[in-house]
Amino acid sequence: MFLEALFSPKTVCVVGASRNADSWGHVILKNLINSGYAGSIFAVNPNADSILGVKCHRSLRDVEAPIDLAIIVVPAKLVPCVLSEAKPNMIKYAVVISAGFREAGAEGRQLEKEMIEIARRNGTRIVGPNCMGLYNSYNGLGATFTSLLPREGGVSFISQSGAVGTTMLAWAKIEGIGFSKFISLGNESDISLHEALRFLADDDSTKVIAIYMESVKDGRQLVEAFRYSSERKPVIVMKVGITSAGAKAAESHTGALAVEDSLIDGIFRQFCIIRAKDPDELFHLATSFAELPMPKGRSAVVVSTGGGWAVECSDLAEMEGIALPPLPEIVSSIADRRLPRYWSKKNPIDMVATPDPEAYYEILEAALCQGTYDFAFLIGYGTIGSIAMPFITDKEVEMTQRVLRLIERTEKPVYIVDFLGPSRSESARAFMKLGLPVYINVSSAVRVASEMIRYNEYRKKMRK
Repeated sequence: MFLEALFSPKTVCVVGASRNADSWGHVILKNLINSGYAGSIFAVNPNADSILGVKCHRSLRDVEAPIDLAIIVVPAKLVPCVLSEAKPNMIKYAVVISAGFREAGAEGRQLEKEMIEIARRNGTRIVGPNCMGLYNSYNGLGATFTSLLPREGGVSFISQSGAVGTTMLAWAKIEGIGFSKFISLGNESDISLHEALRFLADDDSTKVIAIYMESVKDGRQLVEAFRYSSERKPVIVMKVGITSAGAKAAESHTGALAVEDSLIDGIFRQFCIIRAKDPDELFHLATSFAELPMPKGRSAVVVSTGGGWAVECSDLAEMEGIALPPLPEIVSSIADRRLPRYWSKKNPIDMVATPDPEAYYEILEAALCQGTYDFAFLIGYGTIGSIAMPFITDKEVEMTQRVLRLIERTEKPVYIVDFLGPSRSESARAFMKLGLPVYINVSSAVRVASEMIRYNEYRKKMRK
């Protein structure tokens, strides 16, 4: 499959590997070693015999083995010279980390053109330049700047900003969210967004594709790639550069030109590409699509610690076309038995701050095991233990595993809202360790549920 050797190389060569711990050539080689990559690693540095235990070659000419992936970390002006040292068809893919090409002006544009001409003569495809590498969690290919690399999972991320991309990797590591693959595209002098998108659409370990997007190259091919990909798996995009100021910033960033945002928005709507407004939303949408089952319909039950949140959820649900059907008799009878007599007596269920985690679970289980509801919102769970009654925290945490098993058994998602978040709530941390997304406000949870419903309806329509 095209790009297979890029993400699953048998041999990797770091050109510009350095003994200086403060250099990117050192950092990338170290990350590649520490991330568990099991293939052959070569290094090129004319002034060193070995770095971090890896033998150094004076130039690419001295590397006798064919190279699936070269990571080039030398000054921009030296990149064409480095590539010209390689024998024809010696290097399948080269990731050019170096900056100072098209984004730097006329001289840089000429340098980039020269680089591409040499690469094409030698049969090498280029990622970058001006990028931050790539990552494959399933084979330990940590050829990137950050050492904070997430566990195996279903999210793959394409970024036109290296800084945004590596920050998302670190964020996923800290939050315990699983990633499959990551690629920083940089200037897209050769390999473009549409090629990476099509590859990930056919990649079995990728459940959802997240994209940070500044500009468009090869517009028709990108539109076709969006269509192709969205029919196979969810595609979530944070598109920036939508104002004149943002477009100018994008041009100076990667040397790319922006496209009228209304055109992009129309394409997204046509193919049910989900649009995220910021990195936080991109992250939550992607992880939710990857970790939760898809809602099969639009009917929800709301189980809320307090009445105010229940009212907010009701408003937002109606705005998004989500129905809140009346409670089945069995759910009402359990609530009558487990809750104070002044509970809400309807959906949404106001738990009236009941300090009993078992009651939350029993009511949630009864509701989801009925045919009435397609999914649930669990709002404020864990809040009581965190802010008022720490002695129930252990019980709240224990219930998180039962909620996960309930989701797996019923194949119905539960959108969990914990206003304190993982920094202050032990139950939030417990949910996230189990791979379940946690939202810190009701609007985020409802938004995610709405987008998952919309995408599932789109997929059903495409299959007809």
